[in-house]
Amino acid sequence: MLDCEKYHTHGGVNLRKAAIAILMLAVIVTGCVRPVVNTKLAPLAYIDSVSSPQVYTGEKIIFTGHAISSNGQVVGYNWRSSVNGNLSQLASFETDALTSGQHTIWFKAQDNYGNWSDEVGTNVTVTIPGGPERMSVRIFTATPPEIKDGDWSTLTWDVSGYGSVRIDPDIGDVSMSGSRAVQPRKDTIYTIFARNDEGTLTASTRILVTPLHVYTTTLYSVAAEDGTVRKDKVVLDGVMVGQNEMQIPMQGFLSFDISSIPRDAIIKGVDLDVSKSVVVNSPFPFQGALNMYNQQFGSSLGSNDYMVIVPAGYLYSWNYNFVATMMPSTPFTSPDFVITLQKQLDAGSNRYQIRLQFEKYYYYSRADYTNQRYTGVYSGESSANYLDISAGNARLIVRYVIPQ
Repeated sequence: MLDCEKYHTHGGVNLRKAAIAILMLAVIVTGCVRPVVNTKLAPLAYIDSVSSPQVYTGEKIIFTGHAISSNGQVVGYNWRSSVNGNLSQLASFETDALTSGQHTIWFKAQDNYGNWSDEVGTNVTVTIPGGPERMSVRIFTATPPEIKDGDWSTLTWDVSGYGSVRIDPDIGDVSMSGSRAVQPRKDTIYTIFARNDEGTLTASTRILVTPLHVYTTTLYSVAAEDGTVRKDKVVLDGVMVGQNEMQIPMQGFLSFDISSIPRDAIIKGVDLDVSKSVVVNSPFPFQGALNMYNQQFGSSLGSNDYMVIVPAGYLYSWNYNFVATMMPSTPFTSPDFVITLQKQLDAGSNRYQIRLQFEKYYYYSRADYTNQRYTGVYSGESSANYLDISAGNARLIVRYVIPQ
């Protein structure tokens, strides 16, 4: 062990040099610097289980809890009843001395610095045998009670008696007993309501959700694999969507390399940014709505990649009313981007590819586009109406988490 005392300065020593030497030794040598501890940070208390939220007077009930202290040690506990006062100073205990009535049972913990946690509570109903029969929530638990973001927990319940049962939030009416898998995205308290003519009984359970770090990566399309396929089967290098000067329809294709995304990643969000695309004349409304489809065309495009029959289920559809002179400033995003990219990733593919095309819906044929504002055929202009996607550095913005 280092004798820190021998590094103290004495008379006649240059104080500045001595101070620098002491500082360097304190950083390098273990044992000369003590970590700073926040002694005022309170512990966190948790009620783990209650053997039954409803008992008869004289019936035994078991309470179990625990606490966590980040900077010290948990040295004390306290349980109390809103009806009977203090009950126990142990982490877990049992009692048959609760009097009849509706109790709120509170639990807290103390660390070795004297800090008490906030109290956490649960409800217990104690009834007199032979009195009016009420419903009883025998079981209401969440397994596991702590999950990571994206994981699942299972609510399990068992209610006796006759009446209706409901669980909030987001579940609603349920049977007298059963289970339900839930995926809360943040800390959530679930409450069960058992109701009949004798009144309403409630019990709660909490699921703690640990958030995962969200990674963001930006993928630019692979120019060597991008391209355009015209209806006349001509394949072009640039990415253009609409119709050219010869009125030949064109479909654009984008290819993204997703090999940099970890294979175990869970995709949380996908944005397709083509906001820098060049709008040539007025593709809206002549060409209809800009639709995006999932089409994995491989390493190169062929003439057969042009889709004559438009399939159902586009990833995204965008229509800029009648005249668009520029693309929207915000990227396109939808849950379908997330689903299809996740499938490609799970399948071990290194590519995620998208087809873009215009499509007219039933109401376009009823509109009158004779007004010169909408024709795109101004003096000296061609009748081409398309988007030049490749001019805008199309990119895919992917957000994902890594399960632990």
